[in-house]
Amino acid sequence: MTSHNKIKFVAGSVIAAAISVIGQNAFAHTALEVPSIAEGVRVSNNIVIGHGCGEINVIGTSVVFPDGVDSTITVDGQPHTGALTDFLQNWGNLNQKVYSKAVFTFQGEKTDTNGNVVGIWAGGGDSLPHDMQGYIPFRTSAAIIEPTSCAASVKFHINIVDICEITPIDGFSDETITRWTLAGLGTPYDSSEDAAASLTITRSETNPLPDSCGGTGQMVEVKPSAAQINRDMPIIFNGSQVWPQ
Repeated sequence: MTSHNKIKFVAGSVIAAAISVIGQNAFAHTALEVPSIAEGVRVSNNIVIGHGCGEINVIGTSVVFPDGVDSTITVDGQPHTGALTDFLQNWGNLNQKVYSKAVFTFQGEKTDTNGNVVGIWAGGGDSLPHDMQGYIPFRTSAAIIEPTSCAASVKFHINIVDICEITPIDGFSDETITRWTLAGLGTPYDSSEDAAASLTITRSETNPLPDSCGGTGQMVEVKPSAAQINRDMPIIFNGSQVWPQ
């Protein structure tokens, strides 16, 4: 190969690699637009749907926030047997759906028996093209990290399923849903590997660590239980379950 042809070959390879990277970025995971927020601040946010089921459009999305009640809590990777309130004072009803028909016509909140929002959903109307992103808005009110704790941050693993076709559970496939969820919980909604979105609440400088923490903060993580996923992932509309059928 001549020097001239080598240069053309290398240039072509670089361009191809760049196109490949652009293509991968275009088909990003469904995640939060703002994945990390400071405590004490109310934040407007979005679930960003990254792509469809292959070349099939998205017709809806279902989101579950860990309720903090029977959730799995770890501190620096080690199991914590206490309550979430050991680290965060007011998680219960911080998240709320923001009404918008920008992507889907219908939408709603999922609540527990106390009326706390444990998830959101949106769907119906026009479908989201498989090669475009869609923004589903919600709001997180000001969280308060427990001042007596050593928590530097509290990370919540948020499970999301993008829906391309309404089916029963036994109809789930790569062509009907895309799972942005945890693996290994033992639910029909589990991903083959951890792919859940996350929201991390970080400690404010106005809420310094206690001296007993030795200047080192703890990383707290919260994951939903299988029981909560099975209970809160389905979409209920006008009193009837519309997904899964």
